[in-house]
Amino acid sequence: MNICVVSSFEGDVEDYMSMMAEFQEEMKEAVDDFEIGVVNTGKEGFCKIITLGNVINMDRLQEIIASPKMVEWDTNHKNTDIIYSLERMN
Repeated sequence: MNICVVSSFEGDVEDYMSMMAEFQEEMKEAVDDFEIGVVNTGKEGFCKIITLGNVINMDRLQEIIASPKMVEWDTNHKNTDIIYSLERMN
């Protein structure tokens, strides 16, 4: 299943990329490929990231997202995620 996650948070892009790097190995169990795009919000200290990925194990992805370490990051950065399901168009 292809998904799009729009993450909005306080902090900078490096904060997000550092957090994703910490979960890199675990994410390989849930997603076989993903791309990250940065949205220019024009607001200092506020970022928006769009992640597109092909989920191969939704249960594992949900475990990662709900892990104490990721929940703590979300809380500390006032992060909100909006998740969309995507279908490829021919």
